[in-house]
Amino acid sequence: MFDIDHSFSTARELIDCFLDNNIFEPKHLFDVSEKLTNGYIFRGQVRKDWPLLPVAHRPDNPLEKYTPQPPYKGTLDSGETQEYLGQHVHAELRAVQLFLEAADRVGIQTPLDYSDLALHRSLLDALFSHQEIESHSEFPAQRFHPSMALAQHHGVPTRLLDWTESPLIAAYFAAEKASVLAGNDRKDTEFAIFGFGTQLLEKVKSITLVSPPRAKNSFLRAQRGVFTVINNANQFFLKNGRWPSLEDAVSAERDPRIHYTKPPLIRFSLPATEADQLLRLLYRLDVSKLTLMPSLNHAAEHLAYKRTLWPL
Repeated sequence: MFDIDHSFSTARELIDCFLDNNIFEPKHLFDVSEKLTNGYIFRGQVRKDWPLLPVAHRPDNPLEKYTPQPPYKGTLDSGETQEYLGQHVHAELRAVQLFLEAADRVGIQTPLDYSDLALHRSLLDALFSHQEIESHSEFPAQRFHPSMALAQHHGVPTRLLDWTESPLIAAYFAAEKASVLAGNDRKDTEFAIFGFGTQLLEKVKSITLVSPPRAKNSFLRAQRGVFTVINNANQFFLKNGRWPSLEDAVSAERDPRIHYTKPPLIRFSLPATEADQLLRLLYRLDVSKLTLMPSLNHAAEHLAYKRTLWPL
């Protein structure tokens, strides 16, 4: 599945790989003139073996904490796949809407626009009336991307999958929950950094790169964040009874006869025992919780962050 799938032994080896002369280093002006430096986006995950699946589509009904009408798994178990899909799409939209309204209520600026409620009405009507949905049905609508991205960056489950333009930032998010920072929730396994070559987007048409404006989203700006979304996820769910991972989309559409100058799919992994050291090295490169999630609360907690990584 992965063109490069390499396990490192130490945090230093991983950092050196990102900084050394290799496939990630720009070779000419066109590389540094692209929107995404050298054509890659990166994602960190605390478990190497987890599929590349957005939070809203993971098991255990993550939406139930964010909307009063989460999808009911019993509907799916009884074979009512389209009814369940309608419930799920409605819950995804409602969770974002409630987040925007709560923020607006206390005077925090968001992209809240009540006319957006009509963007997906035809899709919901088709799902709940058991009509066939159009193969090209857009969900989420492009106009809704900024709202969904803002909600995602503040913990609301969506079908957007987080990526960053920086492998160092991806390394932070991979290591965080495997490190001492996670306390009792520390994961003792291999964590991983994934690289996705955007050249694949020309051939894998079901994956779209989402780049919402960063001007009013400080977390997105600091994390150099972008997202991917699988356009035909609803159709895939109706056919297979499960949500597609990014690996599913690539496997289904990537042409094995095409050879790329740079490997499109990469996975680098590291033992959880190296997570603390990786975070210390990243701190020296100015990658920390404060710089990636700038806020007054994190500024107040910055000494505690450093004390955790460098205990007396």
